[in-house]
Amino acid sequence: MRMKSGAWALTIGGMLLTVVVSAQESTPPPAPGAAPAPRDVQLLDEVPNYAEILAHQWQSGVPHDVVQAQDSDENYGRLGAAPLQATSLEECVALALHNNTDLQIQRLGPVAATAQVRSAYAVFDPKIFADISRQRRVTQAEGISPFLGTSATQLSLFNDDLMGDVGVRKTLLSGGVVSLAWTNDRNIANPSVLNQLNPQFSTSLGLSLNQPLLRDFGWQYSLLVVEVSQDLEQAAYHQYQATIANLISAVERAYWTLVLTIKNVQVQEQGLAAAQELLRQNEGKFNVGALPHTAVLEAKSEVARRESNLIRARNNRDIARDNLRALLNARGHETPSLLMVDPHDQPIVVPYDPDLDRSLRTGLERRPELVAARLDVHSHGLQRKVAENQLLPRVNFVGALGVNGLSGTAAPVQPTPFAVPNPQAVGGFGRSLEFLPDGRYYNYTVGATIEVPLDNAQAKADYAKANISLDQSRLSLQKLEESITLEIKTAVSNLQSDLKSVEATRIARELEEENIRNQKARYDVGLATTKDLLDYLDRLTQAQFLEVQALTAYNSDLAEMRRVEGTLLSARNVLIERVTPETAPWWASF
Repeated sequence: MRMKSGAWALTIGGMLLTVVVSAQESTPPPAPGAAPAPRDVQLLDEVPNYAEILAHQWQSGVPHDVVQAQDSDENYGRLGAAPLQATSLEECVALALHNNTDLQIQRLGPVAATAQVRSAYAVFDPKIFADISRQRRVTQAEGISPFLGTSATQLSLFNDDLMGDVGVRKTLLSGGVVSLAWTNDRNIANPSVLNQLNPQFSTSLGLSLNQPLLRDFGWQYSLLVVEVSQDLEQAAYHQYQATIANLISAVERAYWTLVLTIKNVQVQEQGLAAAQELLRQNEGKFNVGALPHTAVLEAKSEVARRESNLIRARNNRDIARDNLRALLNARGHETPSLLMVDPHDQPIVVPYDPDLDRSLRTGLERRPELVAARLDVHSHGLQRKVAENQLLPRVNFVGALGVNGLSGTAAPVQPTPFAVPNPQAVGGFGRSLEFLPDGRYYNYTVGATIEVPLDNAQAKADYAKANISLDQSRLSLQKLEESITLEIKTAVSNLQSDLKSVEATRIARELEEENIRNQKARYDVGLATTKDLLDYLDRLTQAQFLEVQALTAYNSDLAEMRRVEGTLLSARNVLIERVTPETAPWWASF
């Protein structure tokens, strides 16, 4: 189907992947603006409800969708035969970015890193807690006393407690834990002189704080883990960029390799046709006695050799086409098999001036792997800072402030001069709540807890490991810079060599074309034989093949040059934008 020049957009995870395509004929990705939310976005936000979770937990084995994936055979036979379809290099790049399975796997990396950022923020998530319990106890009385509520007919003591608490707890940016709790207790016991309220209701509302002052405390110390996760998220994003660049480079190499193998098949077919023509002529001359039988045998041997070369060339072409098909992973028209690519583009010399110094500066600035490696060093520095903090002794401030209330029903006991029910407290549960805002009945706690490990071996070991990991990340960055420098130097050398090779093979092809014209002129006047003309034709086809080989090598090495200096995505008009960066939830702001 026809597809105009334009752009199609594909949302990937928390990113927008925009590929600008200038195409002739292709099997395009989804229409602009029509792409639904991809599976990885669903993986990030798709959480089962309680009913689904319980249903899964009570089922044996794995969920049904996992079984379906295990038993699926829809990808078998995907490299089967299909009609050839003319496809440009730009279309191949677009199809690979949309369908390549390895890229689909890799793009889950940033999604997982985003989930890790959410997990790091979860420490600041307020938590509502509640508990309810009832405890009843009946024991034998030690003696008979009105103060205990026992008599000659009642020789047992009982106590019935119904307790219910509810509250909210949160970790602060300072590392402290603040808690607001409302506690309630209903107590029923033996009515006695000392137990004038029965049942008795007590309630309290209190605010408490446990604030570290040394270990687990520092300027935004609690956000260090979040910063580490954010670094990992950014690093995963840049690694994904590198994966896209690697895929585009691989597609370009596979495309030009297929072009070259197709040209090789054409060369071998022309060579076989020339050998067959020579055999026909030699057999005719042998039949009239103009040539010996050895000439026929030599011609037959040459035909057999060229048939063998053609078989290998066709096999190499089929392998190259399957390699490209596997990279694209795009279905053909109305067939389960992958698209059979018939290269539409031919290799040309795209103007590019190799400059080692410029490429080194560009590569060391723009290579996404380097950006990711620098983020890795930064995150390891933060992790060492976390481990360094754990070397400190633990000194925590603890404090609490609350109000309380008490009420109950007057116990059915004979009042005595020693104890009578408090008239203010007589009442139901609501009476105890009335005392909370009163403010006259309160409690507070102020103190500190200190913990000093004698050797602190665990913290020292953790700091040593963090320090070693930091040095390893620095050395890994240095090694990557060295590798990129070598890659760029090699790519520049290859490109310079390719340009010279393209020029040399062009001259060789032009000279062979001139030789063919001269040999045809000699053949027309009887100064050259048919074999001479066939030999020169063979040399011309070889020269044409070598020129195509030099051009395809140049185009492949040009893609590699752009990859190693970090400009391949912009050269292929591939833009990756973060459209939904993970933001801090409101509860992480205090």
